[in-house]
Amino acid sequence: DSALNMIYSHNVQQFYAGQLGAVNGMYPNGDLPKNEQGEEVWIGTSYMLAAHMLLRGLDDQAWGTAFGLYQQVYETGGLWFRTPEAWNGAGDFRASMYMRPLAIWAMETALARR
Repeated sequence: DSALNMIYSHNVQQFYAGQLGAVNGMYPNGDLPKNEQGEEVWIGTSYMLAAHMLLRGLDDQAWGTAFGLYQQVYETGGLWFRTPEAWNGAGDFRASMYMRPLAIWAMETALARR
């Protein structure tokens, strides 16, 4: 659980105040790696992280992670029916209508297994 809490603290909360999901990479000092994928949030991977947190009983962290994804898809990004593979802090996204975000269903499975 300490690893999941560290990921939540650094990769979710310290990345745009938790409003975008879990960024792929972050150094201990809070800097982002200077490469395309390290500075991105992968939506499906963030949903799987949230599902893992639910399985471990870290509900606040799980819903906090998922809320950032919801916020970007439905409230600020206008991506309702074309959820992309990834976005960055600037709001740029790539690979719309990607399948990995269907990992949101892992959260439902995690809740059902309680």
